[in-house]
Amino acid sequence: MRIDLTGTNIEINGELRALVAKRFAKIKRRVPEDVRCEVILAEEHNPKIADRQKAEANLHIKGGMINAKAHERNMAAAIGHIADEVVRQLNRRGDRARARSRAGAETIRHGHAEGAF
Repeated sequence: MRIDLTGTNIEINGELRALVAKRFAKIKRRVPEDVRCEVILAEEHNPKIADRQKAEANLHIKGGMINAKAHERNMAAAIGHIADEVVRQLNRRGDRARARSRAGAETIRHGHAEGAF
């Protein structure tokens, strides 16, 4: 998996790169190497916004895209939330695919094809 890291109103330093790499390591093990992930880190300048740190992840995978966004007071917490959200969405996607394949196997096993009488 290739991670493209972008910063808006924030300097992307080695510490942020290492934090993103650490939090997305679990995701990296679960997806193919040709998958691209865009991580956008931003800081809001409006003093009325309490949760000024914003993180967003867009994971481009086969069959669609997974998106996650988080607003926090701390950038590390925001990165953690988007990583957890991406893992949750990957789990959900995998569960649905397994359920569909089991349902298809059940109809074939019983000798019935969908839509046929």
